[in-house]
Amino acid sequence: MWVKGSGGDLGTLSHSGLAALRLDRLRALTGVYPGVDREDEMVAAFDYCLHGKGGAAPSIDTAMHGLVDAAHVDHLHPDSGIALACAADGEALTKECFGNQVVWVPWRRPGFQLGLDIAAIKKANPQAIGCILGGHGITAWGDTSAECEANSLRVIRTAEDFLTARGKADPFGPVVHATLPEAERRARAAALAPVIRGLASTDRPRWATSRTTTPSWTSSPAPNTPAWRPSAPPARTTSSVPRSARWSWTFPRTRPSTRRSIASGNSTPRTAPTTRLTTNATPPPTPRPCAARIPPSC
Repeated sequence: MWVKGSGGDLGTLSHSGLAALRLDRLRALTGVYPGVDREDEMVAAFDYCLHGKGGAAPSIDTAMHGLVDAAHVDHLHPDSGIALACAADGEALTKECFGNQVVWVPWRRPGFQLGLDIAAIKKANPQAIGCILGGHGITAWGDTSAECEANSLRVIRTAEDFLTARGKADPFGPVVHATLPEAERRARAAALAPVIRGLASTDRPRWATSRTTTPSWTSSPAPNTPAWRPSAPPARTTSSVPRSARWSWTFPRTRPSTRRSIASGNSTPRTAPTTRLTTNATPPPTPRPCAARIPPSC
């Protein structure tokens, strides 16, 4: 299975931005899944499902793609899908908009359990082409890449038509701050941009003053807008390709943390990984921690 790497951008995606995993190994992880309270431990288990060298780290949504019984799975965050997903009455709106073709999935933090939830919902609704993830986005599937893309577009465009027909003139609520003239907005943005760049510029800086963005800045919060919840970047799977296995191990940080073993369920002190090596050679011994050489002020 090929899945977009964690944090990658679909617009600039290349081969190096994909993670390749063995689907049989990924699905076998359901047999050692310790439960939702410890699902974060499953992220490290994805390393044992990888094929070959290089590639990106698997996305947090890898389980969503791999556990759903479909050859191709799209997970996206389109505006129209998010509008339904983030509405206070999103479940009822989804039913009204799609009937039984698209199923509502209650919000859950992205991870292994969400993948299990979607897989179960697809199995229970064989007529469905996708689902709306509460507070998150959309997921669609298909037997071929073309079918999966068509189903994704169908979900997006059906939601767009529904919102156009049912939407309000002021979706963000009544205006409480007058919109500044275009020239003044640009002048204020020009003064603010260097400050933002100095604080947070790590990629290509972007800012906008278009009429499509100002309504959300100048309006009061809509009464049916629920509290914000974290989400994840979009991803997509394609077909699996057999590749060679690999060795991998990690060097520890100097500060230990306690985690529970998935296999034994015992709590044992261990160190959190920071640097990953990949090679065909025998792993070297773990280096001695060097905390004693670090000045207390650090």
